[in-house]
Amino acid sequence: MILITGANGTIGRQVVDQLAKKGISASALVRDLQKAKPLEMPQIQLVKGDFNDLASLDAALAGAESAFLLTATSPNRLSQEANFIKAAKNAKLKHIVRLSIVGADGDACSRILRRHAEADRQLEDSGISFTILQPNYFMQNLLWYSEDIKTRGVFLSSLPETNTHAHVDARDIAAVAVATLTEAGHEGQIYRISGPEALTYGEMMQTLSSLLGKSVRYDASPDHYGNSLKNWGLDADEVLELDSCIAQGTGNGAAVRDTVLRVTKRQPTRFEQFAKDYLPAFGGQ
Repeated sequence: MILITGANGTIGRQVVDQLAKKGISASALVRDLQKAKPLEMPQIQLVKGDFNDLASLDAALAGAESAFLLTATSPNRLSQEANFIKAAKNAKLKHIVRLSIVGADGDACSRILRRHAEADRQLEDSGISFTILQPNYFMQNLLWYSEDIKTRGVFLSSLPETNTHAHVDARDIAAVAVATLTEAGHEGQIYRISGPEALTYGEMMQTLSSLLGKSVRYDASPDHYGNSLKNWGLDADEVLELDSCIAQGTGNGAAVRDTVLRVTKRQPTRFEQFAKDYLPAFGGQ
């Protein structure tokens, strides 16, 4: 049995869906069973748990052989993942696949990156077999701004207009996760995952504009982006700090890597295909 954490998120939901389509049984760790009902499928069992509650993690991991470890961005990430690792040891878990981030480094100029690096190291030192995934920014991040794109023709972020980044489709990240959860040969690996092309946000908006038949511009104002982040209840300072760090070249986000092809044996998704697949979310048909 495989336990999936973060099952309601962008990546976790894709991991659950892809496992189910392959007919592979898994459990999805959720905090609220009723709210997570849409995740329930013939192959997917919902289990209630909380990273801050060790007893609930012990119960959720009972009978599991491997797990996908994904925690929300939070100053508590390290302690929460320490709880999970302790419960994994109690359950004699064989393998953990952890979702990290591009540029995770203990000396990085971003608190988010430093916490991810500490969490990566914590798993590496645990004695449990592991695989660590360090993906670039997700293409699906644009979906947070679908309403702005539909109604105002604008996409907000704070990467400089000239900054190129090999954004990756969350479905491809999930496919790598599924492979590393279900196949041998990935133990002890740190996989850096990118999309197949390095683009600026401006170039991405040109593609989206063409498909929608209307102009969508990129607004790189940190103030505008920061206000949106605050409206969502996110720590704007940390996210802006992360963007600044990535823009300076941390993690070499512009590098195009062959990880998706090597691990999944299929080509990664290009941005144009992503945009076509999600066009209705942006107001297209």
